[in-house]
Amino acid sequence: MKLSTIEAFKHIRSRDAIELTSDQLEQLQKTLNGMLFDIVDCCERHGIRYSLGGGSCLGAVRHHGFIPWDDDIDLNMPRRDHDRFVKIFAKEYGDRYWVHTARTTKNYGLLLSRVLLKGTSVRTREDFWNKECGAFVDIFIIENTYDDPLLRKIHGFGCMALGFLQSCRKFYRDKKPLRKLLRDAGDSRQIREYRKAFEVKIAIGFLVSFLSMDAWTHLVDSWYGRCKNEHSRYVSVPSGRGHFFGELYLRKDFVRTVPMTYEGRPLQVAKNYDGYLRRLYGDYRKIPKKSRQEKHVFFAPFYLKKEEDS
Repeated sequence: MKLSTIEAFKHIRSRDAIELTSDQLEQLQKTLNGMLFDIVDCCERHGIRYSLGGGSCLGAVRHHGFIPWDDDIDLNMPRRDHDRFVKIFAKEYGDRYWVHTARTTKNYGLLLSRVLLKGTSVRTREDFWNKECGAFVDIFIIENTYDDPLLRKIHGFGCMALGFLQSCRKFYRDKKPLRKLLRDAGDSRQIREYRKAFEVKIAIGFLVSFLSMDAWTHLVDSWYGRCKNEHSRYVSVPSGRGHFFGELYLRKDFVRTVPMTYEGRPLQVAKNYDGYLRRLYGDYRKIPKKSRQEKHVFFAPFYLKKEEDS
């Protein structure tokens, strides 16, 4: 039984879930691109480093824009730049956007940051208790890690262990809607396996519930950013899909960037974007079968600003 539940959420479909129409998906992509360009404008004005991450990097390299079926945008940002960005963007764009972070947003429960568009509603499984759930751009923090192999392993295993416990604590907090999600998904063999994994994580979450959700999130975020060496040879994205060791990169390959055309505009991607994408997706040039195309599960209410309201 695998306790990593990332894959599970790609396959669970609830009766309450919304299947986006082609028009809704197109409108969402346009909205997200507008948000992305606001973020990039802010970064370029203030000398803040960023790069397109995950599927957004793949979209830039393979499609020169959005992957046709994709429904979100990911960015990577070094910790120091991220902390500057959060303060500056909230000040300059606070009338249009919310900025959620592990350190500043109460009962957040995520170890990445989010920029959310006010006046919209795009709800995912992360938003069971969230009232500010607009269209969002995810920002994953690039962390320094130690040059010494032993210290790097200690840092990495700490990130993995604490990150897992924080995830379990979140499962315990969200146990009622998560159980409902699985009940609605049916009773196939695969769903039964997911149910077992969920219940184990909920049980572990109960055992560590002596700390609040916020306390766990702050603890893990602090451990992630433990190494302060801005010139370390290696960096990692412990909040990413590969976690610490699956997203451990040479600084010169990952923090340094090169421009790549995205929707007609040059945006930054990791210098060694080929190695990055191969690590995440394997043969990323090959278009996956429809059944393997990743999408979020959205819940009502779902609405976006109309162009005349923008």
